[in-house]
Amino acid sequence: MHFDSESSPGFAIGRVAYLIRSAMAAVLKNAGWPFSPEETQTLITLSDAGRSLSMNELASLMIRDPTTVKRQLDRLVDHKFVDRSVSSEDARIVMVELTARGERKLQTVLPLLDDLRETTLKGISKSELNATQKVLDQMQKNLLARNV
Repeated sequence: MHFDSESSPGFAIGRVAYLIRSAMAAVLKNAGWPFSPEETQTLITLSDAGRSLSMNELASLMIRDPTTVKRQLDRLVDHKFVDRSVSSEDARIVMVELTARGERKLQTVLPLLDDLRETTLKGISKSELNATQKVLDQMQKNLLARNV
């Protein structure tokens, strides 16, 4: 059997992810935003959590390597968008949270990212989007279970 990359969901997902990341980088750059799409996603994840997260929790939510997340956090802390602290329960655990400044500044770029999302989803019905999200969630679960 021949592997056909054109009919592979993984390749299609990779191409779409690349295009979204490139468009997001352009939108953020044009807005004078100092952070990469990945750093911005870190801020969005912290904002969505609405509470402090351990670095491991954050990395897990983002499905990223903790070392990569730490590097992203270093820049965000330097810009005072994120605070780091030691857990009150275990001094070995580093907690991170969005600062008020970070939340305020993040709110300025979210409308731009919402516009990009609308462009990305143009011509896709709500039911198609829901079905796609369900398939992607299942693929993610399957792959995470395989790595255990």
